[in-house]
Amino acid sequence: MEDNDTDITSLVEKYENMRALGKKVYFDADEFALLADFYYSEGDTAEAELLVEEGLAMHPGSSELMPLKAKQLVLSGKYKESLSFMRHLSDDNDLDLPLLKIEALLHLSRFDEAEKLINKIIDKDLPEEDYYYFINEVGYLLNDVDKFDRAIAYLEEGLKINSSNTEALIDLAYSYEMKGDMDKAIENNNRLLDINPYSFDAWVNIGKLFTMNEQYDKAIDSFDFALTIREDELSVLKMKAMALFLNDNVDESIAIFRKCLAISPEDEAIYDSLLEAYAAMEQYEEMMNLIDLREERIGSEGILSRRAFVYLSKGDYDLAKSYFSQIPEDEKDSLEYHLLEGELAFNDEDFAAAEASYIKAALISEGNEEILDKLANISVAQEKYKQAADYLEELLELSPEYPTAKARLAFVRFEIGSKEPFDNIMQQFTDEELRDLLSLIMGSDKTDFADFSREKILTRLNEARENRVLFKNIKY
Repeated sequence: MEDNDTDITSLVEKYENMRALGKKVYFDADEFALLADFYYSEGDTAEAELLVEEGLAMHPGSSELMPLKAKQLVLSGKYKESLSFMRHLSDDNDLDLPLLKIEALLHLSRFDEAEKLINKIIDKDLPEEDYYYFINEVGYLLNDVDKFDRAIAYLEEGLKINSSNTEALIDLAYSYEMKGDMDKAIENNNRLLDINPYSFDAWVNIGKLFTMNEQYDKAIDSFDFALTIREDELSVLKMKAMALFLNDNVDESIAIFRKCLAISPEDEAIYDSLLEAYAAMEQYEEMMNLIDLREERIGSEGILSRRAFVYLSKGDYDLAKSYFSQIPEDEKDSLEYHLLEGELAFNDEDFAAAEASYIKAALISEGNEEILDKLANISVAQEKYKQAADYLEELLELSPEYPTAKARLAFVRFEIGSKEPFDNIMQQFTDEELRDLLSLIMGSDKTDFADFSREKILTRLNEARENRVLFKNIKY
């Protein structure tokens, strides 16, 4: 054991003995600072804060304890107070104090001041070791306030100096993930695996990234690697089962979800995932058996909604309504309730009621693609075409490849008849998609569009728009 390790161990023992015996604690300022740093490193923030306060009471103005007080203020989210406090402190070439100031400024959204301070420190021509430490820490801080582009710049710069910094690679992969650049996130996660091919966390992370990138085969392989490191890890089994489900391998997905249920029989999320998988396979008897099992193991809360959902899936609207009508009052302000309410109203062609229910659902589950899709359909049913277009545009922003959304937006643009929005959506189609769209819209017209140029297809589509051809041949 190193001498400094021995020193801190004996110091901690002395401190804790004094506390246990109720004795007054007295240490030199540097010893208080050492103890506070130790408890911060152990995650015992309360003990560290107590040491700083007691230390400053005995040694006011201590150059060792004042920076720790600043750190304490920043960690507790008192950013304005921390900046005011730090005005009285000199950094003396200590990088940690400027980093605390930068952290406070970033959290106060004073980004220009933070950037100015960052550049001031970098311009000092720091030794490479200090420069490397500083830009990495700045990268981490920028990630914390969702400034991902700036974080990437600093983290990439740090990795040029040390390409094996796993913490920086993890943060860099996270930055790219938050920007929606899954390919770069995967690339940097692979760099982690090059450093440690047996990293459980890295295999799990890359599996999640492949899933978000809709590369389900690779996701499943990644989860399998993780499961060779930690066999039957429940969280990974659930992610693998979901990847299989999304990859249309529903039978195997169900088998793994059932294994998960055997491991954790009171995990409500597993019941819901398994219920969704059974619904995809139209295995209604298994759905009802699973709901019965859930009620037996967990309780009756939400059971009526789930039973109504099964009958709704089967198209048995009378039984679905019967169970829906029995849902207790305290379960009515839920996503599941509003979705059921909306679907039943839609089936009854009460579109105003259906719209109201789905709007309530959207307020609970913001950015829900299926709800936006349903609201677009309901809007068309009410001939609210502009509103339908707004919903479809929001849906396409969230999911550019959402099935049929682009084509349906084109149909709505036809009905509205405005040329500029129509031209904008047409630009999003490939030539082949435009040919298919034209064939669909022209209906009985047997013209072969295979040799039409893009310009000619667009001309014909615009003529169809002007002549209001759309709903003569297309059912939305």
